[in-house]
Amino acid sequence: MADSSVKTRIKDLLQDITVDNVAIGQFATDAAKEIINVLPIEMLWSISGYTPDLNGAGAAITASRILYASRNSLRAVEIDAANASRATDSNSIYFATNESPVFYKEGGKVYIKPVVSSGNDARVHHVNYPTIVFDSDLSTSGLVGAPDEIEHLIILKTAIRARLSELNEYQDDSEEHGLKLQDLQMLQAEYQAALATFIGSSGKRGEDS
Repeated sequence: MADSSVKTRIKDLLQDITVDNVAIGQFATDAAKEIINVLPIEMLWSISGYTPDLNGAGAAITASRILYASRNSLRAVEIDAANASRATDSNSIYFATNESPVFYKEGGKVYIKPVVSSGNDARVHHVNYPTIVFDSDLSTSGLVGAPDEIEHLIILKTAIRARLSELNEYQDDSEEHGLKLQDLQMLQAEYQAALATFIGSSGKRGEDS
């Protein structure tokens, strides 16, 4: 199999690159988070997982995008943590029932009501933000199962960040600065087109299903 590291794939796009390996990893990590946050939920199912809220102790969720919460396979409605006590008040509009569960976020945890006393049927579904380094293969860096299109978006966005970082270094070299600026503009256009196509095709699949 050909080398599919982040740096190699970026060099395929940029040919030359002057930013260091640490910066490439940070750019890729930031790009992955940005893309995970912007994509529709239905496009992320293949890389999502869940954390249970066991016995009402809360599900600790850090460095993740929360997709939704469920209780006994019923989707929970989010309420503000300030109304948490009302979830157990039968006279409140926020009262949680078996058929109408709720959840709220507080102190780095997600709480689902009513409390499930056993098992893991109170679940917070989420996608973890990966930490990526320059020699990572995206398919094994916390994005196992991600569609190729998502990986391509991450590589494009990482290349854009790398080129942006380089521009300041070539302010005194107008020719080189101009060439890198052209690269940047082309990458930005390709990224926007790819993102729009990916999201558009997802919406069309939803309409056709």
